Amino acid sequence: MELPKLKEFREAAKLSQRDIAKLLDMTQANYWALEKGKSIANAKQILQLCDLFKCTPNDLFGIRGIYEVATKGWDDDEA
Repeated sequence: MELPKLKEFREAAKLSQRDIAKLLDMTQANYWALEKGKSIANAKQILQLCDLFKCTPNDLFGIRGIYEVATKGWDDDEA
């Protein structure tokens, strides 16, 4: 699963993949994989990213949006 929000936050901060990779103590290739959804960030990395971008995990990964799509219709009355 690609994480477009991660790229959006990085570009808004005018940082390169290499800049963030260095901050997370990983290679640029590993960060690229994270941004493309081919790798998963650990809790420490998520907190570092949130601190860097001054956001929540929900903001960064769009969890709220995924939740709303997944639960759409749950409260509908079945008559």
